[in-house]
Amino acid sequence: MAALTLVGFAACNKQNEPTGGDALELTETAIQMKVGETHQLQANVAVETWTSSNEAVATVNAGLVTAKAEGNAIISATAKGVTKTCVVAVKNESQQGGGASIAAKRIWAVVLDGTTAEANASLIEGDMRVNDVDNHLYIWASGETYAANEQATGKNYFGNNDGYIALTVAAPAGWSGLGFCIENAESVTAIGTLKEAIVANPDKFFLHMGLKSTTPGNHVFYFFGSEATKFTIGSGHMTTADGEDNTPIYGDFERDGAWHGFDIPMANYVNAIASAEVKSGINILCALSGNAVGAQLNMDAIYFYEKE
Repeated sequence: MAALTLVGFAACNKQNEPTGGDALELTETAIQMKVGETHQLQANVAVETWTSSNEAVATVNAGLVTAKAEGNAIISATAKGVTKTCVVAVKNESQQGGGASIAAKRIWAVVLDGTTAEANASLIEGDMRVNDVDNHLYIWASGETYAANEQATGKNYFGNNDGYIALTVAAPAGWSGLGFCIENAESVTAIGTLKEAIVANPDKFFLHMGLKSTTPGNHVFYFFGSEATKFTIGSGHMTTADGEDNTPIYGDFERDGAWHGFDIPMANYVNAIASAEVKSGINILCALSGNAVGAQLNMDAIYFYEKE
């Protein structure tokens, strides 16, 4: 294997599926907003109740969503016993320039540019970023399954020019994969601290990822070196030699070349994290993109965080 360093929305959660033509439907299942913006959600029938999973991020009143702070919130609408949801992703205006502020109590960085890291130094509990000395990004199958994305342009997730990870699936071996391998002693200690913190209070911890692309393609990720933590971002499951990879899908994103953020709840994986072995050489994050040759995997702003 070879080392390489290079310059979204969660899915709508449907409960109580409709059985009649007058059952509740929302016109949107995922929206992006900036802090301070409002957006009116529409339904095909009269909604009895509107609720927000995180009013610190977004509130809702009669379907009118108001963005309060950076993060994700799930807006739920209920009518005649049917509930439908829409994921709201809110970003700070400050993400249009360098030195953006991250909304978190503390973070453990996996991919984070220098400008943003410096601006948020007081929040960084653990630094697990690639240094090409004892923390590496390894492309599997002798480094041949991903190639540099030569078409990658523009600023990174936080709006500065510090670069981001830009890859394209080559997959001559039939399957593309990579891992962020951590061998640095301080990083391994940081992983241990992170593991203990998540297990002690899982509802407060998330994995943040920024993705962008101009091509279709589904990607599977897992963390803490445990395949029990797998999740998919894309329009559907990948097909493997053993059949369909039925990992949970956290949604897709517009392939518009713009950055889209995802926040993966650690509470969904606490048992797998609790049993994970923390040691030198662990892959703190892995990505699999199948054999969809030409599919882009552009990544940035990857960090575990404890919410404020």
